[in-house]
Amino acid sequence: MTAHWVFLHGINNTPRVWTPIIQAMAITARSLSPEYPATADIDAIARLVWDECPDNAVLVGHSFGGYVALAMLAQRPAAVAGIALVNSHARADTEAAQAIREQSAQAADAGKYSQLVEAVTKRVYHPDNLSNGHLMRHREAEAIGYGAARFAAHQRACARRPDREAVLRQFTGAKLVVTSEIDLVIDPAEQRSLAQRCGAAFHSIGGAGHMLPAEQPQRLAAHLTAWGRAL
Repeated sequence: MTAHWVFLHGINNTPRVWTPIIQAMAITARSLSPEYPATADIDAIARLVWDECPDNAVLVGHSFGGYVALAMLAQRPAAVAGIALVNSHARADTEAAQAIREQSAQAADAGKYSQLVEAVTKRVYHPDNLSNGHLMRHREAEAIGYGAARFAAHQRACARRPDREAVLRQFTGAKLVVTSEIDLVIDPAEQRSLAQRCGAAFHSIGGAGHMLPAEQPQRLAAHLTAWGRAL
C-alpha cells in the first residue's frame, strides 16, 4: 500500500509553509496539508484531520503540528505508517507554560495578535535569516492567513494537551525527530533525548531556528525523503 504523507503546520503558519517541501519531495499527488479550525482541543483537530486522511499515513508535524500528529497517532495507531516530529516534543505543558499561553491567548483576543507575532520573530528564526526579506514577508503573510482566532484557540489547545511520550515510545512504525541548529522554543538537546528514549531516528539541520520548514525547506525535504525510503 502506498503511503500518504500528511503535513501538519505549526502556530502562526498555514499549510502553504509545506508547499516547497512537498514539491521537492515530488509527492504532491499523495500528500495532504490540512488547515485547522480555531478549536481549543488537540484531539478534536486530530479527528478532523483523520476525516480527510486515508490509512497508511505518514504524519509530519512541525511544532504545534507535532502535537496534532501525536494525537492522531494516539487515536489510530494502526493507520499510521510513520511519524516525524519537526521542532516538536511529546510532553505536556507545565503550569507556568499554561499560564503564559493563556496570557498570549487573551492578548490575541484583545486585538494584539500582530504585536505578539512581531515580538517572537527574533526568537523563532536563526539570526542569519532575520535579514532575509523574502522570509520575513513570508512570515507576515503566513501570520495574516493564520489569524488571531486560530492563535488564541491553539494556544489553549497546547495548554490542555496531555503528555504523549508513551504513545510515541510504544509505536512500532517508523519514527523520526528533526531539530535545527538553534531552537530557542524547544531545546534541540531535549528533542535528541526524546528520539533516544523513543527509538526514533534523529537529524539536526543547520542554518535554521524553530521555523525550520520555512528556513531550510530543501534540507528538510532531503531528510524526509531519505527517511521515507525505509517506509
